[in-house]
Amino acid sequence: MNTNKNISSEQLSQLSRHICKKIGLEFPENRYKDLTRGIQEACSEFGFSNAYDCIEWLIKADFNKDTWDILAGYLTIGETYFFRDTAVFKFLKEKMLHDLIYSRWHSNKYLRIWSAACCTGEEPYSIAMLIDQLIPNRKDWNISIIATDINEKFLNKAKKGLYTQWSFRNTSDDMRTKYFTIKDGNKYVIHPEIKRMVSFFYLNLAEGAFPSYSNNTTELDLICCRNVLMYFSETVRENVVRGLASALTQNGVLIVSPGEADYAKKAGLTPFRSSETTVFRKIPPKQQNFVLSKTHFDPIKTPQPPKIKYENESIVELKKTTDSQKIKNYTYDQALQEFNNGAYNESIKVLECLLEHDNGNSEYMLLTARCYTNLKQYDSAITWCEQAIQSNHFDPGNYYLKASILQEQGDVENAIKALNQALYLNPDFIMAYVAIGMIRRKQGRLQDFQKAVNNALYYLKNMEPDQLVPYSDDMTAGRLMNMLEQMS
Repeated sequence: MNTNKNISSEQLSQLSRHICKKIGLEFPENRYKDLTRGIQEACSEFGFSNAYDCIEWLIKADFNKDTWDILAGYLTIGETYFFRDTAVFKFLKEKMLHDLIYSRWHSNKYLRIWSAACCTGEEPYSIAMLIDQLIPNRKDWNISIIATDINEKFLNKAKKGLYTQWSFRNTSDDMRTKYFTIKDGNKYVIHPEIKRMVSFFYLNLAEGAFPSYSNNTTELDLICCRNVLMYFSETVRENVVRGLASALTQNGVLIVSPGEADYAKKAGLTPFRSSETTVFRKIPPKQQNFVLSKTHFDPIKTPQPPKIKYENESIVELKKTTDSQKIKNYTYDQALQEFNNGAYNESIKVLECLLEHDNGNSEYMLLTARCYTNLKQYDSAITWCEQAIQSNHFDPGNYYLKASILQEQGDVENAIKALNQALYLNPDFIMAYVAIGMIRRKQGRLQDFQKAVNNALYYLKNMEPDQLVPYSDDMTAGRLMNMLEQMS
């Protein structure tokens, strides 16, 4: 055993580079003491009696998940507590969550929140408690709070919801009494209704497995990612922040620690100052000049398209009159009839007039995209499809059409992603399973093909044989079932 060997700076430099390459964490020279201390504490779990030999092995080792799980427990900081950073939680309670809930009270009642690098769970549970205060009766609401970390030990503790007095150093007695039950005299168990609001799972931010519908990291209203970006290398950090920004819905908010603010700015997010804290908001490019209210966190409305300027004022009035008459004369049914007759250009003309009057109508946009698809003008089709998705990102049909267009362009993998997005919104979307199956069959991935077909057959068996399958161009369930069974 090399128990007396001293660890050199060159060893630490090699290990630092290896860790950075494999898992994204950066340990520059001024953090070599932290790195050494972490390895000294971890070496016994790797089967070594001293840090020197452990470092020599780690430098050459491939970092599988087991290796990283052990390192994560010693190289990442688990220091947190409930309602950490009063200014942040004041902003959430009094402004962002309050106004977001108010704006959705009479429409789609949903909230989507991600606590990234959640440690032992105090942050996501704190958010859940705030929501409980703002929405005591949540039966009509769809609330998703996900919490992720790379440290399995932290996650296991978070899932248990069992805490000591140390986690309550910024929590009022009233909150502790309301949401926790004392156990064994000096421990506190979080109440089941709050515990059920949060879903915990493993996710390594450095691997970039987000945004993704498979792990629910898309279209998020709020992402909290505090005191973790600073530990990544510059390249990994930039990738992580871009991914977080992409995972936000339009006008969604990212909260980072004050020392990480510059990273959020580089991702194109707009700073918003509220009382004692600054958060970052995802504002569409056309809205970048919008001035945020100092007293109210209002949802930003979709801007109107720029109006054409005419030199002659009488021409403007004439155009307005003509357009008004067109809109009165045209209907969506007429556009649909033109489409069904194969007159796609005529259908587009009708839809253009309708969109001038109602530019946020996703149904008009979707039919426009279908027209351009049939005209094989795929770039225009994708543009209109994306606009339909932006206008109504909860309609699985929008993603299904997007997948069809991408297939026509030969972009098969992005088509699969769009189909998975449709299935995320509607798990019994039969034609999405069929489309995935056909793609996999063409690729020769027969096992994946059969899996997709089996899923489609499962839902088809619950339909009447003469019932039309949605999005199937009027194919009956019985006919589609026979076709799939013959192909299997």
